[in-house]
Amino acid sequence: MKKKIIILACLITLSITGVTAATIINSRDIKFDNTNSKLSSTNVQDALDELSEKSKLKNRRNIVEAYTYNQTVGASNYCVTGDEDTCVETTCYHNKTSGSCPAGTIIVYKVNDNKTVRFHVMYDNGDTLTMQSQRNTIYSTPWIDAGDYATENTDGTACSYTSCSDEGPITILNALESATAGWDNVNTLTYTIGTTTFKTNAYTGCSAYNNCDTNTYTLSERTAKSRMVTVQESADLGCTTTSKTCPIWMYNYLITSTNNGGTINDTNITNGATGNYGYWTMNPYSSHVLYAWLVDRNGTVGYDNTSEVSRGARAVVEINK
Repeated sequence: MKKKIIILACLITLSITGVTAATIINSRDIKFDNTNSKLSSTNVQDALDELSEKSKLKNRRNIVEAYTYNQTVGASNYCVTGDEDTCVETTCYHNKTSGSCPAGTIIVYKVNDNKTVRFHVMYDNGDTLTMQSQRNTIYSTPWIDAGDYATENTDGTACSYTSCSDEGPITILNALESATAGWDNVNTLTYTIGTTTFKTNAYTGCSAYNNCDTNTYTLSERTAKSRMVTVQESADLGCTTTSKTCPIWMYNYLITSTNNGGTINDTNITNGATGNYGYWTMNPYSSHVLYAWLVDRNGTVGYDNTSEVSRGARAVVEINK
């Protein structure tokens, strides 16, 4: 794909050589030789559009199964994990209308040639699906290792209890990015923590539940296959600090989640029995930067010490519809 785009760019450059800077050429007026490209387009703009559509079709081909989510016990289409006999298949990912795949929709997706992962849709903007993995991707990992906590900000001033500008969830985020680096079939994400808005605002620090109004930290631009959920997104999906308010799909597959309304407990602990009591968000507790917010096994958003190792992370990814 990259080679084709580069070739197209070269053709554009060659086609406009000698044209003055003030001249505007419609990209559909630039001829494209499709002889060896496996494309049907005969002009540059149509070729670019065709390549884009092929990329989207590739994403859709990697969807193995998709099910309509319904956590209402007794419903004829009850479906929480995708394994229930009553699950109903859906092709909502063919629909380019925003919201056509509701939050919770189960997408069984081939992330690369050797691995298939189950996800739940968080958001559908009509062009892309933002999804979170059904289980923890990373286990038993602190938000930031205590030994890595900086003693100074990037400007040389000392970190305080409420601010450390060059720190953040670097331990857990690095582990998550490493674990998903080979997920070739999901989109590459480029974002800047503290600048990029996730749902309602870009602030990293939250002084109370969903009261995120300061940048406790910022990090330079990141390019990766996955990221973590934010407090803002968790709140938008229904989570509060009250037990069982998160949708079940957000806290299933955690240790003893069934004690709090979940339908299935964790059965995939790889790094010790205490490594899966919840998963971290990207937000610290802004009143004390040594605490960070998380989604807990009791179906709430809470916070704990950033060096705690009883939590992990769930991959948030994007794919084209």
